[in-house]
Amino acid sequence: MSQVFICRSENAASFDPQKAAAQLSALSRIRIGVDLGYCDSLGSSRGGIFPFADIDLAQMQRIVKNHGLVDFDVLAVSSFPRLDRPGAVVLDMDMTSVQIEGIDEIARRFKVYYAVADITAQAMRGEIDFATSLRRRVSMLRHCPARVLEEVRNAMPETAGLDLLMHCAAEASWKKGICSGGFVQIISKLEQKYHLDMVRANSFDIQNDELTGELDGAVVDAESKREGIIALRERFSLDPAQVVVLGDGANDLKMIEEAGLGIAYHAKPLVQERAPCALNHSDLSAVALLLKLASRREQAQTAL
Repeated sequence: MSQVFICRSENAASFDPQKAAAQLSALSRIRIGVDLGYCDSLGSSRGGIFPFADIDLAQMQRIVKNHGLVDFDVLAVSSFPRLDRPGAVVLDMDMTSVQIEGIDEIARRFKVYYAVADITAQAMRGEIDFATSLRRRVSMLRHCPARVLEEVRNAMPETAGLDLLMHCAAEASWKKGICSGGFVQIISKLEQKYHLDMVRANSFDIQNDELTGELDGAVVDAESKREGIIALRERFSLDPAQVVVLGDGANDLKMIEEAGLGIAYHAKPLVQERAPCALNHSDLSAVALLLKLASRREQAQTAL
């Protein structure tokens, strides 16, 4: 049997996953085991996992791409990762792990925000080459005081539910990582707080306490991020099906496609169109809830 995870973080107190499953069943004309679901709440999210026939999986996946049909999130797969097996969760940084575009906030403090943000937006929409756009933006930060990085690092707001997802992974001894086109100098705060097992990101070249306008090392682009997922998987001998990846931008697509469960998180239209799953009505606590429910369901099925 295939599985569908139905969830919502917005107004979750009034959300009934079983009623939502019944609504989805009626819309899709696919028989969903509404009475066979496993439902619960975690943080600000409420959701449930329900079974449906494998033969209907492709049709269900086509239907859930039409995000306007329902006001809750729907993830449909043949099977979900389980916390009782080794696994990993890897996220993009900007607008996935935290609710800023790091380089834009540095630029804001250095008074070149609008020029940098315009290039950032084009890159995230996939309109211009990421590596070229990154070098252009970094060059605009020449002579920016290095202390600005600390200001941004200390002010950045984490995405809702990140702490629950990280703690969920840690409790299961899962590996945790960030693959980002952002910068290690900003990510370091999360790396230390959550004891990340892997960080792959760009680095500013800094001399005499100022940014030089150059990168220290090669550009971390979409291909490099994909390679980061593979490297993490191989380093810890992980089953590809047990790797969860989340991102929002065009340069996240390759690593999302490399995942066992790839999720477009409040993502750009291009990413939502191409990613196998998407979250638009839920925060990161929904991913932790999904993993816990999937494990509970599999354990119960094994016990039968």
